[in-house]
Amino acid sequence: MGLRCPRETQKMLKGLLTEDIPLKLIALTVGFSLWFVVNFGTRVPVTVEKPVEILHPQQGFSYHLSVKKVKIKLLLIERLMPEDVVEGVKAYVDVRGLSEGSYTLKVQVETPFKFLAFPESVHPEYVKVKISKAPPEGDR
Repeated sequence: MGLRCPRETQKMLKGLLTEDIPLKLIALTVGFSLWFVVNFGTRVPVTVEKPVEILHPQQGFSYHLSVKKVKIKLLLIERLMPEDVVEGVKAYVDVRGLSEGSYTLKVQVETPFKFLAFPESVHPEYVKVKISKAPPEGDR
């Protein structure tokens, strides 16, 4: 095999870059996806304990929870376990539209970065919430 002249080499390189662009983009996407899975695919279970917050409380009512804290099992990406992700996890019950009485509500979990920390389970999954009218300000 002999040496090619510079003009033929330029033509060959130009052809490599400009031909079959859709196939090259597919190959690039598949390659990046495989790299991402290999580097960031391992998830590690971590258990954290968080207080249960009350979402959308109404004025004039007091709320009493049967459980103050819940244990949350998170699946975190092993290489990216910043404390900010774990600290940003919130557990809450939504009391919007509820009046006086006792209710059993499901605990909802919210994470700041859903692809970094995935909530696998919550214990207890349900909490009892007792809603009563709050005494007037002067009676406290």
